[in-house]
Amino acid sequence: MKKLLTPALSLALLTSSVAIVGTGSTVVASAATSASCDASALKSAKSPVHITYWESTAGANLTAMKALVAAYNKSQKKVVVSDVNQTGGYVDTWNAYTLSGGTGANVFIDDVTNTQAHVDSKLTIPIQDCFTPAKFSTKTYLPKALAQQKLGGKVQALPYSASTPVLYYNKQAFAKAGIAKPPATIDEMTADAHKLTQSGYSDGMSIKNDPWWLELWSTMGKAYYVNNQNGRTGRATATAFDTPRNRSLLNKLQDMVAHSDAKSYSATGSGLAAFNNLFAMSTDKSGMTIDTSAALGTIAGYLPLFKNITIGVAPLPKLTTADNGGLEPGGNALSISSKNSALENAAAFDFVKFLSAAKNLASWDVSTGYVPITTDAAKDAAIVKLWKTKPYYKVSYDQINTGGASNATAGPAIGNYYAVNTQVANALNQILTNTSTDVATALGNARDNANSAISSYNSSL
Repeated sequence: MKKLLTPALSLALLTSSVAIVGTGSTVVASAATSASCDASALKSAKSPVHITYWESTAGANLTAMKALVAAYNKSQKKVVVSDVNQTGGYVDTWNAYTLSGGTGANVFIDDVTNTQAHVDSKLTIPIQDCFTPAKFSTKTYLPKALAQQKLGGKVQALPYSASTPVLYYNKQAFAKAGIAKPPATIDEMTADAHKLTQSGYSDGMSIKNDPWWLELWSTMGKAYYVNNQNGRTGRATATAFDTPRNRSLLNKLQDMVAHSDAKSYSATGSGLAAFNNLFAMSTDKSGMTIDTSAALGTIAGYLPLFKNITIGVAPLPKLTTADNGGLEPGGNALSISSKNSALENAAAFDFVKFLSAAKNLASWDVSTGYVPITTDAAKDAAIVKLWKTKPYYKVSYDQINTGGASNATAGPAIGNYYAVNTQVANALNQILTNTSTDVATALGNARDNANSAISSYNSSL
């Protein structure tokens, strides 16, 4: 799940230690000095190696994560992992980590969109450096997930949790409105929202003003979000989202709100407040919404309370029927500190291997609503059973596996991703809460402000 509307990452800690050089058309990161991840270092250790792990899970996800850490500590005697829960989410975890100079955690988990910032800070090692010495294979990893984390020719962080936006709809509401199947396109979604309004649902559809959606709709059309092919053939220096395609999309969404066939909801908020768009369905104000598939675990816990809802999950509606890029994964990835000793690196990657084992990935995914990041986890009996009894859990997995891996479908690599994200969020908020707002003007302002933020960040390196 994405952490939204957060401030730009602090650059002060980055400026003294970063060097990015271009080789031909490919961005090359000057590698952080990395110690060996060879597991043989653990075999010769005289006493257990203690390492610190930072994560920012909450609720049922925190319970599942603590269970995995406890299982690892119980499974062997060479490494002891201390789990530290960072309550502020991905961005606060990263900011705390940079403030510690990379010494606060030996291994940590944060947002998949943070890869370029990792490279720029030099506070993490390319995790690919651990693959050969630790005899670790990524052949079963979903291609888009690996491509998303690959910069400078190396996988920088190891994908762990994967999610995408999906369309949640109430089958009872659709039956009442005479809608036979979930919408496959934005135009069908617009028409269905009007049918829901006509059948007594005051909002028709609840729309979450989440800037991630715009990024994902770009991916579906194999369009770039920032220049230099999403920052993957050269450092991103400007945005690429202010296009006729995206202006058309946002006009369609604005028209839904203007005609009272949809109501917009903020993408911010902690805890259950982040899901007000979903709760609008529970009170029969809305018949459908778009939200992350990672919410499935939370939704499953509340569904028994609402007899008026029979949950349906469908792919994110396309802007055009020709869109075939599928979706890039959201979620998180595992990183290892560049400040570790060789022994700490070996211990950290041993823990990473445990978390990434098919059975453990499957356990995590079943507990949380995330989808398998590897094909062998997808074949685990627990996932097979889940998908058989609740096939809507597989929707997000299929979206990630549609369209192939490319620079367009891997998503943007931006050093100050959240500064750009915030500008898009501001535009969405204006467009969907004040329907007199001119879409072209709002998106153009977001473009200009985001470009300034990118330029400021890049010049500080």
